[in-house]
Amino acid sequence: MKKPGEVFEDSRVYDPGIEAIVPRYDELHDTILNAPPQERDDAVRVLELGAGTGELTAKLLTRFPESTVLAVDHSERMLSEAERKLETFDDRVQIEQGAFPDDHPDATEAFDLVISSLAVHHLSSDEKRTLFDAIHEALVPGGWFVNGDVVRFDAPHLETLSDAMIKNWVRSKGWEEEEFMNRWQASDDYDDPDTLTNQLVWLREAEFDAVTSLWQYYNFAVYGGRKPE
Repeated sequence: MKKPGEVFEDSRVYDPGIEAIVPRYDELHDTILNAPPQERDDAVRVLELGAGTGELTAKLLTRFPESTVLAVDHSERMLSEAERKLETFDDRVQIEQGAFPDDHPDATEAFDLVISSLAVHHLSSDEKRTLFDAIHEALVPGGWFVNGDVVRFDAPHLETLSDAMIKNWVRSKGWEEEEFMNRWQASDDYDDPDTLTNQLVWLREAEFDAVTSLWQYYNFAVYGGRKPE
């Protein structure tokens, strides 16, 4: 049985597949990696929620060569691929199967940075708010949370516009639209995106400051905030 985020049955084709169906996927990742205030040679302690196949994890470990990452995902398929991809980083990465906000972050953890990509939108509104509270608790003072994800528009015509944009993007990548729609609609069963505005408000309610939206392309956005010093 597929789990949220398992758009493709074979996790080995997830990376090329997701690049074909998420517009500007690399740009979304780059924004997440450019957002933290730390210098590249800082020993950054990172929690990644919804690490999937470890694509963003590998980019972060390369960008910050003194960093360590706890990479969490609930999918055995995804984590199996992540273990293969991340084995060259040795003990700088710890891979753990678990869910959020149920398993991570927990009260014993302390991180300089918490990141997530295309995962938080699987949670309900209440679960997102619970997660934001837990992330705030797990961050050290001055630590950042940065999330790149699917967001929802309140205006129906903008939702329609975003759907049309994604279909055009898929066709430009050489996919058959019917094949794509079958995969995308199956993953929709697990999706519960909220508006960007609501999520920024919830971060403020969780006592983050410097809350901001960093990047947006239609219904994909990168946003985050800082735990006050």
